[in-house]
Amino acid sequence: MPQLEKATRPAAGRRKKKNPFSHYVEQFVFILLAFLVLYPLLFVLMTSVKTNSDVILHPFTINTFEPMNYITAWNTGKVGSYLLNSVITTVITLIFQVVIIVLAAYAFGKLKPWGHNLLLSLLLMTMFVTSEMTTVPNYITVRDMGLMGTRWSLIVPYVASGLITGTYILTNFVRELPKELDEAARIDGAGIFKIMWKVDLPMITPALATLVIFNFNGVWSEFYWALIVVKDEALKTLPLGLINFQSQFTSNYGVLTAGLVILTVPVIVVYLFFSRYFIAGISAGAVKG
Repeated sequence: MPQLEKATRPAAGRRKKKNPFSHYVEQFVFILLAFLVLYPLLFVLMTSVKTNSDVILHPFTINTFEPMNYITAWNTGKVGSYLLNSVITTVITLIFQVVIIVLAAYAFGKLKPWGHNLLLSLLLMTMFVTSEMTTVPNYITVRDMGLMGTRWSLIVPYVASGLITGTYILTNFVRELPKELDEAARIDGAGIFKIMWKVDLPMITPALATLVIFNFNGVWSEFYWALIVVKDEALKTLPLGLINFQSQFTSNYGVLTAGLVILTVPVIVVYLFFSRYFIAGISAGAVKG
């Protein structure tokens, strides 16, 4: 046994030893990738606080500082009004999406009514239908419902567009939840909704946060449908409002870029807020896959 231990110790030591050159190469690659990802954001941020002449003469450096670009974008470009419309539309859409997705995923993953596999398969088939194919039917439906010219002409299609994928992903997480906890809660007299709210929902929070991030980004940056149905200036969202904003300040790159920064900041804030759950959800999905 002592000889065996002596024979295995050098092997273990060799396994733990790491080549310094490969370590530095890995660090260099990671730093380079981080720079490639962050530099576009840094470039936009620098451009947003530069004068128009500085943008043209020194595009990759910053020699002036013009924070008034944000004030001009907010007041003259009506970015504040567009931003408020985007926040209201996105928040209402996410609330409806989360409620419907959680209830549907719990039904498919836990309750499993008769024909649930067939119904889920039919729902998944609609994922092959692109948004361009549903534009005309959605327009006719919204018009016949009398929603044209209102905020609901955006919210209703937005809610429907994020349900299928979210339901499918969350259903897989719900199916993996331990049944013993549900049985113990049922013995204590808890009903279906109490078990879902108190027992199962906290365990699927990472997956739910991941869906919120993806759906938020999709609704927040959506432009195609909003361009078709929104004509009232008071209802335009931020991506749609930036089109008029671009034509108004087409030669003032600093002010235009300031509006783009305002559009990007909420996405970054939402990701940072849910990042802990987002990473946990991605990791759990990778392990289950």
